[in-house]
Amino acid sequence: MRLAPKIPSSNILLGLMLATLLAACSPATPDATTRLPAGERDPGYSATDAVIVQMGADGLPRYRLEAERLEQDPQSLKVSLQALRFETGARDGAPWQVRAPEGLLSADARRLDLSGGVTVSTESKALRNGGLQLVTARLQYDLESSRVRAPGAVKVSLQGHELVATGLEANLRTGQVRLQSTIRGRFTP
Repeated sequence: MRLAPKIPSSNILLGLMLATLLAACSPATPDATTRLPAGERDPGYSATDAVIVQMGADGLPRYRLEAERLEQDPQSLKVSLQALRFETGARDGAPWQVRAPEGLLSADARRLDLSGGVTVSTESKALRNGGLQLVTARLQYDLESSRVRAPGAVKVSLQGHELVATGLEANLRTGQVRLQSTIRGRFTP
């Protein structure tokens, strides 16, 4: 007569917990029970307090994007961003900060469309008496070239002076800013 070895109950409990955990983590096969109810759609992915860091070929960060909330649309693959903060470097090493209440990242992650009151600023050492600040309602940011474009009204504050223009194009790598038309300025000593 041969007796089976007695397995301690703690090992059985541990085995059951491990099996349950593995089953919960394994990918589910879609079937009728896992489908969303009619009228609801899969939200793609979403995150809160998200941080995205894009690295350059040199291994250094090209930009850092933070958002209180982001959500990807599964059909268009665009990512909507809420309360975002964006930072990228310039040639002289001074970072540019971009802030916006809302944004939309293109499906190929090459363009940001910002809205809701956008602020772009830098504290470059090349600028005397403070930095440069751009304020506009909407802004398009090309992440590959670090170029920004604002089609509407833009307020530019530089060294204690203020300009208002309609339309702006700027290269944040080189610091070149070009105002399009209808420029009004106020220079105070």
